[in-house]
Amino acid sequence: MLNLLKELPWKTLLWVAALLCVLWLIYQSGYESGFAISESAGNTALEKQRTESKAALASLQADIAQRQQQRAEQATAALQAWQQRYQQLVASAHAAEQQYLTTTASLRQKNENLKRRIDDVTQRWIDERGHSRPIECVFTAGFVQQYNAAFGAVAGTGATTAASGAGDTSAAAATLDSRLRDSGVTQRDILAHSADAGERYQQLAAQVNGLLDHLAALQNRKE
Repeated sequence: MLNLLKELPWKTLLWVAALLCVLWLIYQSGYESGFAISESAGNTALEKQRTESKAALASLQADIAQRQQQRAEQATAALQAWQQRYQQLVASAHAAEQQYLTTTASLRQKNENLKRRIDDVTQRWIDERGHSRPIECVFTAGFVQQYNAAFGAVAGTGATTAASGAGDTSAAAATLDSRLRDSGVTQRDILAHSADAGERYQQLAAQVNGLLDHLAALQNRKE
């Protein structure tokens, strides 16, 4: 047994063992170095991915914030435009109202001035010789009926009344006689009524013209 052990190539075995130890040390060092390198590369890649993710998230948040700001600015601009348009409409309506009130007051004053001068042209007249004479003008009941009918005050039924009594001569004569009688209406009454009617007509015309101007202004603002 001892001889067998002595015959073994211990020197070679020691070199082999030493070589194996060196190889194991090299492997272990390479493994640890590779693991460290891999770990470092992994950490670097992970950090890069985190940085890129943070950058992408920040970009997304900035884009969302920008869009929200744009929508808010658009909404604010739309609201300001609506407020400006509303103020313009209110100002236009107020101006139209003031214009109508001014026109109405002017027409009222004009009517009053006309009525104050009625007596000057309805009391006396001057003939071709230059003599001043009292006015003797008669407006029949039939004239007044036709006058009122022209203004829509009453229905013009005078012709119908005359036709309905055509078979009765006395009734027709009585009807015609009543229509030709003095109505008691004077020139002054006719002129005063015409002045009032003229005032109302001009008021309505002012209302219509003001409304048309207001609608035209609205249409121009839309365009």
